[in-house]
Amino acid sequence: MALVDSHQEIGRRGVSTNGERLPSKTLRETALALSGLKSRNLYGVDLSLRREVTVADFLGHEEHVKDAFMRASRRGCRCSRRRIYCGTSTFLDAHTIQVNLGSEDREKDPSAPSGEIQLRSEKILIATGFIAGSSQRFSFRSRRNLRFDTILKLDRIPKTLAVVGAGVIGAEYGCTFCALGAEVHILDGRNVLLPFWMRKFPRHWWVRLQRSGIVFHWKENVQKCIPMESGGVRLELSSGAALTGDAVLVAAGRQSNTAKLGLEKVGVKTGERGTIPVNEHFQTNIENIYAAGDVIGFPALASTSMEQARRAVRHALGLAGSAISPLLPNGIYTIPEVGMVGETEESLKKKGAAYIVGRAKLSGKCAWPDHRRPGWLS
Repeated sequence: MALVDSHQEIGRRGVSTNGERLPSKTLRETALALSGLKSRNLYGVDLSLRREVTVADFLGHEEHVKDAFMRASRRGCRCSRRRIYCGTSTFLDAHTIQVNLGSEDREKDPSAPSGEIQLRSEKILIATGFIAGSSQRFSFRSRRNLRFDTILKLDRIPKTLAVVGAGVIGAEYGCTFCALGAEVHILDGRNVLLPFWMRKFPRHWWVRLQRSGIVFHWKENVQKCIPMESGGVRLELSSGAALTGDAVLVAAGRQSNTAKLGLEKVGVKTGERGTIPVNEHFQTNIENIYAAGDVIGFPALASTSMEQARRAVRHALGLAGSAISPLLPNGIYTIPEVGMVGETEESLKKKGAAYIVGRAKLSGKCAWPDHRRPGWLS
């Protein structure tokens, strides 16, 4: 078994480790601790300095967590005796990929291994994740125009942060910086936060977000992003209004990381934003080529992606495996966080299924519902 990754530190460039998942969750926990909203014991962060905290303190714990995750990934690779090739790859045919060794590492380290090799395999799994999309309205050369993969490079916590896109990434980072005292504005061309999730999550979660201090601008699209002499940015909106801030996070328009794989050479079909359609066994339209994780699109959850890849490999090796449960967990790490699994009242009503709703308030003096009390089911 061979593993090809574009970086010598396995997982370093992965979206889960270095993109919007593990970093955003770790930063959220750090923000809760440093803002005093919740007590946490964070290695590498002195909570006695929470009132004078710098960005270096803020990001320190996140680096510790990433390093620990990468060490665990390397141990796993050694235990499974995988051959690891560091470089970028492209398909030559359905069974052959060409690896450009050290193509990205040589930019920083000229002594890194170089050259091209070809790898042949009966089965190939694509798990390249997604990347931040591009936009003509924003110049990402500016230090004040940020994406999920560059927001960690901020030299200071902005006083005012504009977030373009009311999806999962925008909502999570928006809540994190709001907890740190930033004035956060979230803009979206739609009229609701997380439209797919809002049908599933409770109303009081939405009310809590509104009361957190975040300002929402619905049915607004950014027409121009103009850098200001003061160092901030000015956003001209579709309604004619304008918004100024210290920085803008573009959290919309991500796409699957498939553009440089040469999929067209072997006939692998791709869909909207480069996503790869797969069947129940995670096979593409080319049966010996599999795909799993963010690269295939929804639900794009870290735990689900791991299970998808495991099932794909088992099928490729001819090993028995049951279908993935339709009960996929959904979770958003906003402040407060929210999660759910299974059916919703809306979906059950459409199916005409009988159901009972149980409500338990998991805060305050009583952590669990009193089963003896009549009326706790409604």
